[in-house]
Amino acid sequence: MAHQDDTGRHVSETIAKRAGVGPSDSVTGWQEFLSRILQTMAPYLQAGRLVTFQDLLPIEKAFFRSLHATVRVPAPAAALYIAPSVRYQMMYANQQPRPAHLPAFDMESQEDAGVLLASGATDRRVIVNALFAHPPCTPAVDVYETGRLIAGYTYYTIEECMAAIGPLLQVHLAPPAA
Repeated sequence: MAHQDDTGRHVSETIAKRAGVGPSDSVTGWQEFLSRILQTMAPYLQAGRLVTFQDLLPIEKAFFRSLHATVRVPAPAAALYIAPSVRYQMMYANQQPRPAHLPAFDMESQEDAGVLLASGATDRRVIVNALFAHPPCTPAVDVYETGRLIAGYTYYTIEECMAAIGPLLQVHLAPPAA
């Protein structure tokens, strides 16, 4: 078992390898993309709440109910679940001009069960991005702050990832108690 210092050093090295140290153009661009999604959805986001889209597939609704029952969003934050079918529509179905070859959406072939995005209810300087990946990929949560990847967490299962999100939102998006 690694000592605390070794674990901290390992996490720091992993972050540095993935995104470098300090702001980077790729991380800044990704955070801006995530921020635009949250800004577009701002009229529907509510402080202390996890929300999603109205039209989801039955399997996505079941996943959202489980996620909603598990994740506690702290009052200063707001969170959005983006199901795979919604992401498909965002990426392909609504593109103009339409792609020459539009891949068919098949829930069974999806590599993940969706994404959770969270930030301050009105402040997008810090964004938490969780991916509920299916094996062989890894469920993970990344935290971005002003163009920097400041934390990355990986989990063995989607359920472990879901259980960790509430505490991570508290750490990264809620101010410390005075």
